[in-house]
Amino acid sequence: MTPANAIIVTDLLKAAGFNFAVTLPATQVHTLQTSLIESPDFTHVAVSNEGEGAAICAGAWLGGKTPFMVIETSGILVATYALLRCHATFGIPTMILSTYRGELGEQEWYAVHTGAAIPGLLAALRIPSRIVSEVDELKTSLVEARRSMDTSLHPVSIIMSGRITKG
Repeated sequence: MTPANAIIVTDLLKAAGFNFAVTLPATQVHTLQTSLIESPDFTHVAVSNEGEGAAICAGAWLGGKTPFMVIETSGILVATYALLRCHATFGIPTMILSTYRGELGEQEWYAVHTGAAIPGLLAALRIPSRIVSEVDELKTSLVEARRSMDTSLHPVSIIMSGRITKG
């Protein structure tokens, strides 16, 4: 993600009312993660595992924060148990903001199958999701994700295409 896009996304997250960020180091969104860490508008927690991140987001929600995780595509697979056991069971919303590895045109062989599985996995988990291909689409998507979280008390997912994260 370019530094300019990272700043735009950080500002859009703040404008949508998010204030608690969980991140796990990821190359494609490193600049966004740095922007979130440096921003005084977000409480930030770095984690070593996406399941741990989902659990921390649950605690943040219960503590009055509006949480989101910034993770790679494969991290959704890792967070699945925590999202079902904690979030779905107890009605705790979190937004998952992830990369989209494995989409059409993917250059890395190892990412193809993971990316292909993500839309179906999210559907099976009953987590509403949207694949966003342009930064301009993020504003509406983040506001709608926040609205869905507040209404459903359930996780939501915004998947950022490589058009946003590469650079």
